[in-house]
Amino acid sequence: MPHLILPDTDAGKMMAEALIKSGLAEEPENDSSPQLASVDERMRYVLTCLKQENSLKRAYDYVWIMRYINEEHITGMGVYFYSVKSFRDYVTQYLGITDVAGLSTLSRYYSSGKGKHPEWTFTDTKDATERLRRLNVAKRFSVIWLHE
Repeated sequence: MPHLILPDTDAGKMMAEALIKSGLAEEPENDSSPQLASVDERMRYVLTCLKQENSLKRAYDYVWIMRYINEEHITGMGVYFYSVKSFRDYVTQYLGITDVAGLSTLSRYYSSGKGKHPEWTFTDTKDATERLRRLNVAKRFSVIWLHE
């Protein structure tokens, strides 16, 4: 039987209770301390890999990942971020990643991007090398997410 891992949030707990009551899910046998759901573990792993390989050169580069996730709806991820703040809170508070730019910086860079990957353009730079670097952050994220 496939497993559905819900986030350890109030909404996730409510969903789990509803599924159990309706007979669509069983209560887990072992209710140990909360752990990150598999999507969250994978997200932390991928972001850590990107940082270690120096793909995330600037603290605002995380925003390219947010933009990419929201556009592509990556298979198996089940994640969408409604705001830059929700993404930043997820990465910093939930995943515990500390080298992320502040909210105003992330918002400014997010707003500078136009179009859909890989046709992104940016209002803050005309530098083709910088545009390619930003595209590659998203591309590399996708490669690690899907293949590791």
